[in-house]
Amino acid sequence: MRFVVYRIDTFIKTCLLIFIFLFSSSIIGGESVESSDISHYCQESHCVVSNADIAEDKEFFGLALYYNQVSAYMVDASGANRLEEQSEIILKEKQWFVLTGRFKVLLIKSPGLAIKFTDTNILLQNKQQVWRSDSFIKIVTKPELTAIASELDQIRYAHLFGPLAWLSKQVEFILLGLQANFVSNWGMVVIVFSVLLKLLLLPVSVMTVQYQRRVSQIQTKLAPKLAEIKAHFDGEEAHNRLMAAHAELGVSPFYTLKPILGSFVQIPVLIAVFNALGEMPQLDGDSFLWMANLAYPDVVGYLPFSIPMLGDKISLMPFGMTVVALIATLLFQNRHLPEIELKRQKRNLYLMAAVFFVLFYPFPAAMVLYWTLANVLQIIQQKVVKI
Repeated sequence: MRFVVYRIDTFIKTCLLIFIFLFSSSIIGGESVESSDISHYCQESHCVVSNADIAEDKEFFGLALYYNQVSAYMVDASGANRLEEQSEIILKEKQWFVLTGRFKVLLIKSPGLAIKFTDTNILLQNKQQVWRSDSFIKIVTKPELTAIASELDQIRYAHLFGPLAWLSKQVEFILLGLQANFVSNWGMVVIVFSVLLKLLLLPVSVMTVQYQRRVSQIQTKLAPKLAEIKAHFDGEEAHNRLMAAHAELGVSPFYTLKPILGSFVQIPVLIAVFNALGEMPQLDGDSFLWMANLAYPDVVGYLPFSIPMLGDKISLMPFGMTVVALIATLLFQNRHLPEIELKRQKRNLYLMAAVFFVLFYPFPAAMVLYWTLANVLQIIQQKVVKI
């Protein structure tokens, strides 16, 4: 039963995660733009910056495909407004044009500069504006944004709803703190963070399990009554008897929704963790065990062909994640459920393990590592915490 709770939670989290995934006058520091920053982009009458200079240079597949996208924004103290492709704008005082990829960001601040944003490049149409003393044009990484100008912090996690973006920044802050003060390797940081987060959310997990245990007990008592009512009555009479059967046990027909309340606490945290681990350039180049680079899938080989949603790379971490899910399913027991229902739920769990494998396969190793650890810690919790 307890594993049922967890898998219900993880299914909801994944759905929301997918939804979220398909959606992310003075010079700064007293410096003016130097010719070395922009000159190699300029032609006789205009300057062109390719989107490829900002975009992720490694190809992702499946749901992780959005890492290869770039987005353009107009930013000032009042907010950040996303620009559509083929947009043409003229920068005003204290306005920034920002082109952002997964790790890199192009910043342009040059009052009067005419900019055209297309799906392949940024065209600076009146290049004489570039050489003004109050212009700033530079490619930086996302962690540098706040130090350049406070309003640029709005770009970090701009694809998320405001509170989720804030939560992602807090997760990033904690991860950076752990790496700076406790463990230097980012793989170990992910492990320590996973344990700390599990302990923090333990009360919510325990509450959810308690609610689900109560739901299972009620379902066991209600099942024969509801089956009998559906077999012998229909229409309004069946409805009235169904309501009476629920009332007899002191519950409403929506009693099964109560365990989901715990997910509304855990889902935003999950979204924040995944976004932070996916967009922190600090992980780029850091290895852990056989994983050569935590910012990318742990590729150990290549296929001679590409598989839809999975790509052409062979990664081990998703297989480890799936093994953990299968172990959890094998250990799953629910003494409140009939044998037939128990087998049906186990089949669903096996199916979900396969779905998770496909969904997570193309994502960075750090994210898959975190999710694997979360599953391992959940199994340990079921064995240690007795409710």
